[in-house]
Amino acid sequence: MRIIPLQATALESGAALMAAVDAVPSDGSQTWVLKLGAGTYDLGTAGLVLKRGVFLEGSGVGVSRITSSTAGDGSVVGASGAGLRLLSVINTGGGTRSVAIFNSDDGFAVSEVRAEAFAGQSLTFGVHYQSANSITLSRVESQATSDRGRVMGFAFDQVGITLEDSKAVAQGTASAVESVIGVGVAGKFGFLRRVFVNASASNGARSFGVEAAAQSVDIVDSQVFSGGAGLSAALHAETPGVSVRSSRLKGTGTGGALGIYADFPAPPPGVRMGIDQSSIEGYETSVYLKAGSTARLGHATLYGGVFMEQGASALCLFTFKTVQQDTLPVDSNCL
Repeated sequence: MRIIPLQATALESGAALMAAVDAVPSDGSQTWVLKLGAGTYDLGTAGLVLKRGVFLEGSGVGVSRITSSTAGDGSVVGASGAGLRLLSVINTGGGTRSVAIFNSDDGFAVSEVRAEAFAGQSLTFGVHYQSANSITLSRVESQATSDRGRVMGFAFDQVGITLEDSKAVAQGTASAVESVIGVGVAGKFGFLRRVFVNASASNGARSFGVEAAAQSVDIVDSQVFSGGAGLSAALHAETPGVSVRSSRLKGTGTGGALGIYADFPAPPPGVRMGIDQSSIEGYETSVYLKAGSTARLGHATLYGGVFMEQGASALCLFTFKTVQQDTLPVDSNCL
């Protein structure tokens, strides 16, 4: 372990951290733990690209802080066999892109970390993983806030990801925001367990708590909220391979606030998105199924009805709908 002491200024501390990573042999033959003190390591406009085998360990989340305003890949860029623990990573933004943590390698370990990204002109992502396999993130909090472009707490693109005991907050603060997504999963698979997600937009076009576009996405023991946009949904399902169990999905606000918005082509016969032992809440409609989309709801509670476009279908088993103070069973057609 090597301790990276704070210098006279945050920028000098950031330069010392960069120099310490640069000094590590690049072959990854050894594991190096660089210990950060209580304070801020400011990288200026640069990003910190880790090497194989380099672990950054802080003195606590919110106590040790790595900051940057880079418009590159991220304030911290991961590597195979590297990791982050017990610290905060921040991108203060201002450029085209604002990403706190970026990774495209297998075996990058992240736990007990807070990522914060602000004010990207085109995109603002707290955590962005791309083309990595079998990744697990545990006890990670990610926040993204901007008044324009795309805003995402966690962005997983062509990734197999397990996200557990974590929190995502995505905020769009003006109508110029294109979309606000708490957790976006595309490509391989996503397993979300004990996750809290809140996506909110201020008169933006779209706001989704979880956007599920991977082959399979499981949401278990989680709470997901979304609201404030012209179209808001706690879950946007773009694939029938979505499963929700023992969770609460709530669209907040009025108008287009939905618990689930399903928009995928007709799957093979018998294949349906599955919702089990969960609470699905919307303003007037809890579940909205676009043409071709299919869903099965079992032992679920609905706050708001199920709307099916022509060509969509839903099957309800032991499912109830709450209207005002009354809780009533719905039939097998979810009516």
